[in-house]
Amino acid sequence: MVVVAIPAVYFWIAVGTDRHDLSHLNAFAALIPGKGSDPGTDIKVTIVFSCHVFTERAKHGHDHHMLDHHGTRRVFDADRYEMSKQLCVRIRESIENNSLTHMSRSFGGAENLIFVEMADGRTWSVVYCLEPQGFNDVRMEVLSAHPKVIVASRISRKPLSYFARKCLFEKRRIPHND
Repeated sequence: MVVVAIPAVYFWIAVGTDRHDLSHLNAFAALIPGKGSDPGTDIKVTIVFSCHVFTERAKHGHDHHMLDHHGTRRVFDADRYEMSKQLCVRIRESIENNSLTHMSRSFGGAENLIFVEMADGRTWSVVYCLEPQGFNDVRMEVLSAHPKVIVASRISRKPLSYFARKCLFEKRRIPHND
């Protein structure tokens, strides 16, 4: 399997004769105020986006528009693309407000963190993980985003800072999938 880093910069994607601007998905940083390792310090969160926030897996034998960071063929998804235009603002708000998040297990058994955002009147699940980057600095990899119905009363949620601090202190990916 080919594994490359999720890019920090996007330019555009060609779909037929159309070119869709992706610069709104360039990496950026936000702060979780007052939750750093030392009292009164902030946690810096650098956010990068997988192409899964604007593509879906290509069906076997069909054309594709790009390869993801695992080398899997992906096809442009107009619905996800439109949602992605609001994603940076919503993620920044979630980080700065230390929003609630929870652990979720994928169909393949991998655990990821997830929080729910509203876009165009629908609920979207934003799936991500955290990687330690240094003192009071973590990297949030947004792995996917898709519409999903969630029954919030069945979910145990914690503030985003809980998982960011765990990532910092344990010096490992959160969630940890070995």
